[in-house]
Amino acid sequence: MSGDLALRVFLRRGRRALRRMTDLQRAIFFDVRMEGLTHDQLAERHGITATQAEAEFAAALRIYLRTLRGPEPWWRRLSHRL
Repeated sequence: MSGDLALRVFLRRGRRALRRMTDLQRAIFFDVRMEGLTHDQLAERHGITATQAEAEFAAALRIYLRTLRGPEPWWRRLSHRL
């Protein structure tokens, strides 16, 4: 039971993190995580510099990790106790 709850919380937070990213950050995040593209390949694909691609991925990763580690909103914590 608690494993299912933990998985649901993880998935919900992951979806929330993806919604918080810009379209470019989300695309770069998926390109790196799913396809394993390098910053140079990302730059070529998205028409930006490698430095910009690195910065966008770092920003997306920060959003993702902060959202996963952050506390649930107070109203969501209450609904699990019912």
